[in-house]
Amino acid sequence: MGKTALLETDSHRLNAVAQKERRIVRRMSVKPQQVLPVVIRCGQGTVCKGRVLNLSSQGMLVEFSRDQIPPVPVDAKVSVKLHYLGDSIWLPGLVRHKMGKKMGFCFPQLTDQPKRNAKHPLTVVFHSLSRAVISSKF
Repeated sequence: MGKTALLETDSHRLNAVAQKERRIVRRMSVKPQQVLPVVIRCGQGTVCKGRVLNLSSQGMLVEFSRDQIPPVPVDAKVSVKLHYLGDSIWLPGLVRHKMGKKMGFCFPQLTDQPKRNAKHPLTVVFHSLSRAVISSKF
């Protein structure tokens, strides 16, 4: 295989990686010891519990146990209840994707008006967790 073929192969891999990331905001991984429990309400009386794996100011990735996976399709409307430092935050959300025991949720009210919602509770949680991660590095 010549150098040109290798360069073409490498450039295709780089393009695939670059195109895969569609986020415009930073996301942060939530460590297991940080434990961010979440409850998803999807329909009349259907409530599923999980834990946040990563979080941004506009969405989150949640992992559920096998018996707690919400029975909803992608693009379904849900209510997300995040527990943080003794407080609960309810957010109207949408299911963005599903992979096994993991589901991604976005919050349209935050993505549609990010400037106006700068002090939204989810943004406050995100920044608080960010500061905790930064201070633990020192």
